[in-house]
Amino acid sequence: MKRYIWIIALILLILPSFITLLRPGIHNIQDNMQYFRIYEMQKCFDDKQIPCRWVPDMGYGFGYPLFLYYSPGPYYLGTLFHNIGFQYIDSVKILFIGGFLISGIGMFLLLSSLFSNPKTALIGSLIYVYAPVRAVQVYVRGSLGEFLAMAVFPFLFLFSYRIIKGIGKNNILWLGLAVFSLLVTHNLMSLAFFPILGAWIILLLIQEKKNKKIIDFFWAFLIGIGLASFYIVPLVFERGYIHLESMIGGYFDYRQHFVNLYQLFISNHFGYGSSYLGSGDDLSLSVGQVQWVLGLMAVILAIKNYKKSKKNSIIIFVLAGLSLLTIFLIHQRSSFIWNKFSFMAMFQFPWRFLVISTFLLSLLSSYAINYFKGKWQNIVIVVVGLSLLFLYGSFFRSQKWLNINDQQLLTGQEFLKQQTASIFDYLPKSAILPPNHQAPELPELIEGDVEIFTDYQKGSNWQAGKIIVYSETAIIRLPIFDFPGMEVTDNGFKIEINHDECRGLDYCFGQVSFKLNEGIHQINVKLKSTLPRKIGDLISLVTLVSVPIFMIIKKKKFL
Repeated sequence: MKRYIWIIALILLILPSFITLLRPGIHNIQDNMQYFRIYEMQKCFDDKQIPCRWVPDMGYGFGYPLFLYYSPGPYYLGTLFHNIGFQYIDSVKILFIGGFLISGIGMFLLLSSLFSNPKTALIGSLIYVYAPVRAVQVYVRGSLGEFLAMAVFPFLFLFSYRIIKGIGKNNILWLGLAVFSLLVTHNLMSLAFFPILGAWIILLLIQEKKNKKIIDFFWAFLIGIGLASFYIVPLVFERGYIHLESMIGGYFDYRQHFVNLYQLFISNHFGYGSSYLGSGDDLSLSVGQVQWVLGLMAVILAIKNYKKSKKNSIIIFVLAGLSLLTIFLIHQRSSFIWNKFSFMAMFQFPWRFLVISTFLLSLLSSYAINYFKGKWQNIVIVVVGLSLLFLYGSFFRSQKWLNINDQQLLTGQEFLKQQTASIFDYLPKSAILPPNHQAPELPELIEGDVEIFTDYQKGSNWQAGKIIVYSETAIIRLPIFDFPGMEVTDNGFKIEINHDECRGLDYCFGQVSFKLNEGIHQINVKLKSTLPRKIGDLISLVTLVSVPIFMIIKKKKFL
């Protein structure tokens, strides 16, 4: 009962971080496609295209394999909220609000397991919630997936700790679900955070001498990866089907976005602009003064109390080392690492690692506060709380509020803006460049004499209609990109297609085209599953069915 009272107090203290999101409309953010992605996901739901991979309206209406590559988890949740009755823009706000609450509660539960003092858990959670990077994610960048990934971090540490300590039930399952959640929420944060989680697990296994528990982690990760296979298997094996150069070149070249020491540790500047080459960035790229000062204090106190509490001191040293590593990756001195490992270019912004350093420094801060006892701890908690309010309180609000609704955002010029935003991202390689005009409503006649019925229909990942060919042959070009798995049938029979019919265009868009003979043709085009997609779907389905059976048969494994 006492824990619930503390959690209620925590929720009330988190409320100021998102209270401005509770009014009608939506805040202006840099990634203003969040509601549009939910809108596209809804079309997949309506079509029963689950898992959703191809969306129909992006790419100027030619369609994109968006959710084959872009982490889909937040948008499945957003679509569920929309189906309950919320607007798309309100669904986005609910996800941001939920991210604040879940990350705070998750951190509270983790710290409650690590420390017996609920006051430490409470202030540690607030240190995590009110870190500068959290305000930047929500009120400046609008980086929904990255923000929600931070809500998963505490649960990964929590259930790992509970497995090793033997606390509670079903921790293998819960850890598996947390692994799954992170994988489908933000693939890059998964790649960056799992080594950190691995270090945490190894440290605890060594300290507690529970090496046999490694099998529990094997099962947990098997569950998480298995459930997420519908997404990660195609992601890994089909990366070569799209243009990636726009995501790592130009503005998104990581070499332009390193952060200097003043920005990381001293500056308290908070702007609503962007990151640029040099130190003139108009947004907060700070680890947080409160966070790093307390983190340093934790190390000093750990050294001082090493003989009294060797285990805690070693944990602090490891967390501090991991924090320094993630912070180092944000600074230009780490460029040799970025240059050596080419895959790191996909992170685009070295300061993305602020997400992980914030989590680690928040943990360290809690360890520091826990060293203080009695009235001294109360004094420290008050000082820290006031410092969070004074230094970062003004960050948690939008610069500009848009008093609009779904209808205004999803019609006219606003809809066209969404169709063309980030148009090069995830562009199929069948297209040389992104299209320079909107997709036509009907198929185009390239050669011959045909009649195309006006009841031509388009779905989330399919198009269909009747075409009558009067000439001996005709060449037709459809308003959809060609992509592996795209299949066209003529009167029920699969026909050969290509994507190099570019007559009348400034350059090749990579549209599906084919030849028809004289006669009446019922044309159906649909994105089908490839082998990696089938394997990924099958693994996820088998995992989903097997986990309840496994829990029943091997119940003792989940104690």
